[in-house]
Amino acid sequence: MASETPKSITSTSATKQTPMTAIMAGVNAALPFIIGGGLLLALGNVLANLGLTAVAAHAGHPGNIVWLLNSVGGLGFTLMIPVLGGAIARHLGGNPAVAPAFLASYLANTPALLGTRGGAGFLGAVLIGLEGGYAMRLLRNQVPLPKSMRATVDTLLWPFILLLLLTSSTYFIIGPVLAAVMSGLLHLLRVIPPAYTALGGAIVGGMLAADLGGPLNKTAWLFAFTLLSSHVYTWFGIAGVVPLLAPMSAAIAGWLQPQLFTPTERTSRLSTLLVGMTVASEPAIPYLLTAPVPMIIANVTTGALTGALTMTLHIERIAPGLGVFDPLIGLSRPLGPFYIALTVGLAVNVGLILVLRGMWRRTHTLQN
Repeated sequence: MASETPKSITSTSATKQTPMTAIMAGVNAALPFIIGGGLLLALGNVLANLGLTAVAAHAGHPGNIVWLLNSVGGLGFTLMIPVLGGAIARHLGGNPAVAPAFLASYLANTPALLGTRGGAGFLGAVLIGLEGGYAMRLLRNQVPLPKSMRATVDTLLWPFILLLLLTSSTYFIIGPVLAAVMSGLLHLLRVIPPAYTALGGAIVGGMLAADLGGPLNKTAWLFAFTLLSSHVYTWFGIAGVVPLLAPMSAAIAGWLQPQLFTPTERTSRLSTLLVGMTVASEPAIPYLLTAPVPMIIANVTTGALTGALTMTLHIERIAPGLGVFDPLIGLSRPLGPFYIALTVGLAVNVGLILVLRGMWRRTHTLQN
């Protein structure tokens, strides 16, 4: 899924640089920060559960390992959004756009600098990245310069001009407006009745299950993840359960009725299950490509139902972690409801896959 960033924005591949490909490139660049930070937090949480208390560094004395893991893990989460903005800008405008978009995205998510109650979230980074990328492309493509000056201008002048532009637009427009939007959204999420939270959970769950790591999945995941900084954990709880379902269900269904699956799918059942247990939904993509209609219907239906169930059971997830093992290391809670939601989701998804794929298989055979 990763989008390759072209070396020159004037190349023929520039026609393929759309806002969506830029956003996906940004997400792919930010994921290592999220995953690495989450794993460090998970390890720190395991040590804390074993009785090791975090001791912070002070007065020249270093902190202990639990404090270090939590601090660096949190730093990964903090830098994720600036990296998102910088990578989006780089995809569209090349290397000179990276630093301005990175710094402006950091500004947009630092309330102490903006003078707001909250940050602009990942939406701020997306807008800043797109603005920075297209502005840099305009500067580099429309302002005529001798070849001898291009390297110097790309290094000194264009980044400086873009930084002034993005800093101003972020401080006076993007930051305050989106910070207010995010604050309003957080307030709404806290006060809406339980019935509506279940409906919201169904929407987020359906999006997470729809395209297996694609734009809808990433949008829903980032929405839920951004809420963690405001100590809202239930929406990210959906992202801890629903992405497990598609790959695990495909593998289990492949063992229950192997005749419904291709030889390649049968061969990859074990790897699909093992990788899918870590909340990587991409291993289910080959199963979807073989029989797209039944797999999409099964995955989205189950994702929506499980998302609603997860919200109803008040399942929380405090950081990205290790999938089915999250409750055991304290990243998802409560333990019992987590595995209830996972079991129900797997049962429904496997059942739908077997029924719908069986129907599709018969129709497909008749058409051949």
